[in-house]
Amino acid sequence: MPDSATADSEAKRRKVDDTPVMPAGDMMMGMQRSMVTMMQFNEQKQDYTNTLANLEEDTGEYNEALQGCHKRGADRCVKVANLHRGLYVKAAQFIASIRGGTGDRGVPKPYTDALSVFTDHAPHKSIKEVSEALKESMKLGDWPNSPLDKACDLQSIEDVPIASASLAQVHRGVLQDGTKVAVKIQYPELRKEMASDFAVFKTMGTQIKQMAGGYDLMWVVEDFEKNLTRELDFTVEADTGEETARQLAHLAPRVYVPKVYRQYSSSRVLVMEYVEGLLKANDPEALKAAGLDVDECAQLICDTFAEMIFIHGRVHADPHAGNIYLKAIEIGGKTHPQLVLLDHGLYYDLSESDV
Repeated sequence: MPDSATADSEAKRRKVDDTPVMPAGDMMMGMQRSMVTMMQFNEQKQDYTNTLANLEEDTGEYNEALQGCHKRGADRCVKVANLHRGLYVKAAQFIASIRGGTGDRGVPKPYTDALSVFTDHAPHKSIKEVSEALKESMKLGDWPNSPLDKACDLQSIEDVPIASASLAQVHRGVLQDGTKVAVKIQYPELRKEMASDFAVFKTMGTQIKQMAGGYDLMWVVEDFEKNLTRELDFTVEADTGEETARQLAHLAPRVYVPKVYRQYSSSRVLVMEYVEGLLKANDPEALKAAGLDVDECAQLICDTFAEMIFIHGRVHADPHAGNIYLKAIEIGGKTHPQLVLLDHGLYYDLSESDV
C-alpha cells in the first residue's frame, strides 16, 4: 500500500492533469497587455518616421540613423517580452530564429541579436513562486520553507534556473538515489495569461474579417492556440519525447533524447535526465573549442531532421538554439558530435499531401 504522502502526491497529480489546459480567458487582462504592446509599437513607428524624415536613403547618415532606430526598436521588443512573457516570448524566439534562414535580409540584426536571449534566458520566477506546481507531482514536505529531507523525492534542487524560456524554467536537481535531473516547471500564471491573450486575438481577428471584406486571419489564431495548448500539457511532451527516442534509437550514440521520469512528472512539471557538457548548435566557436568539426555538426543535424521528416513523418517543430544542442563524445578514439534533442512539446505530423 502506498504511504499517505505518496497517495496525496498522486491525487494532486491526477487533479491537475484533469484540469483543462487552457482556462477561460480574462478579456480585461488581455486588453491591458495588448494596449501596452500597441503603445510600444506606436512609439517605435513614430521613432522611425521622425528620425528618418529629412534624411536621404542609402547615405551614411541615413544608415547610421536607421541602425539607431533598429536598436531602440529591439530594446522596446525586449521590454514588452520581459513584461508579458508567454506568447510574447514565443514571438521573440520566432523572430530571433528567423535569421538562421534569411541572414540579415529578413529581420534587422539588432532585433535578432537582442531577442536571441529569450531562447534560454527569458524572465524567470523564484523557486518559491513555482514550488506549488512542483509539489503537484513530487513529495517535497514543507519545502521551500524547510530543507528537503530523506522523505522527499528530491535530494536537492538549485534555486536559480539553468534555463528559462516562453513556457517554463528548468532547474538542476538530484533525486534521492543520486540521479541528476533537469526539472522543467511551467510558470504558474501562464495558462491564464495565454487564454486572455487569445481571447483578445480572436476578437481582433473577427473584427478584421468584418472590416476587411472577408479577409480571414482566424485560422492563424486558432492554429497557434491549438499548438500552444498541446505545448502547455507536459504529458504530451513526455509522450512525444519517448516516441522520438524510440524512433531514433538506432542512431545512438550520435543522437540522444534524455530519459523522462514519468513518476515525478505531471501536466505542468517534467522531470528529465540531466545531460552534462551541452553546447549550443549556433555557437561555432564553442563547438570548435570542444574539438568538433562544425560541418560534421551541421550534417548530423540535417540528417537527423531529414529522417524525422521523410522516414517517420513527424518532426520536432521548435528547433531553436535553446532546444537543439551538441555534445563532444569519443567514437573509435576520435571526437565526434552527439546531437541532443530537448523540448518535445511541439511536433508536426506529416502526411503524403504535405510532401
